[in-house]
Amino acid sequence: MKQRFTTHSTFQIERIYHAAPERVFAAWSDRKAKARWFQPAEEFDFRVGGREFGRGGPPGGPIFTFEANYQEIVPNERLVYTYSLDQGEIRISVSIATIEIMPVSDGAKMIFTEQGTFFDGHDTPEQREHGTKEMLELLGKSLGESNPDIFELVSRRKFYAPRSVVYQAWTEPELLAEWWGPDGFTNTFHSFDLRPGGVWELTMHGPNGDDFPNRNVFHEIGPECIVLRHESSPHFILTAAFEEVDGGTEITFRQAFETKEEYNKLKPICEEANEQVLDRLGSLVKRLSV
Repeated sequence: MKQRFTTHSTFQIERIYHAAPERVFAAWSDRKAKARWFQPAEEFDFRVGGREFGRGGPPGGPIFTFEANYQEIVPNERLVYTYSLDQGEIRISVSIATIEIMPVSDGAKMIFTEQGTFFDGHDTPEQREHGTKEMLELLGKSLGESNPDIFELVSRRKFYAPRSVVYQAWTEPELLAEWWGPDGFTNTFHSFDLRPGGVWELTMHGPNGDDFPNRNVFHEIGPECIVLRHESSPHFILTAAFEEVDGGTEITFRQAFETKEEYNKLKPICEEANEQVLDRLGSLVKRLSV
């Protein structure tokens, strides 16, 4: 009979994210935002006493079951939850996790502390800390990047689909109209001339009924990169680069404003809006890949 044993451990990880504390907290508290970097939840009840439950794992690998209960929530400042992790039918650990968020000069500082009990060597504190560091890197990527020196916002996303499918979603107007814009937006295309120098004119319809006329001019078109200039106010250059990586496609979405004033004014809005755009693109790409 195999000898059973437990290992107790505490580790702490600090990260600086170039995003407001509210956005970092939303990455934990908003179901869609969390699904950008964490296993999508089957149940997500974000409140004190609420439960989060999800199952998943690497393709062809074991199934991991995550079940958490929220113990303490201070919006934009602190989150505490207890959770168990199972591999298949085997419980491998039970932990308490504390997330502390505080403003710093260039964004938010986050401190993640985990106090865990690990069972019978199925997982180790060292493995869990390593995996958590990788997870928090993904969280950072889900918040996007900012380059204030060149007035640029950058978002990155990996889709498990061929580059040809992702490119198709960008270049066929019927598909592009399905996902272009943040949550709740719809589109009416007036022209779509997909060539360098070609004009793309559309009206974006906001969820509150407001209309936003847009005029874009394509600068570069190709399976590796699309570049356009947004000629309506605010003015910016939008670059979408497509790279084949590990059986999928990584998209890098760059939005470079013309002035510091426009960048500072629109950064708080466009950071999250751009992530929502990529969420919608991802949903379409997944459907096209079935």
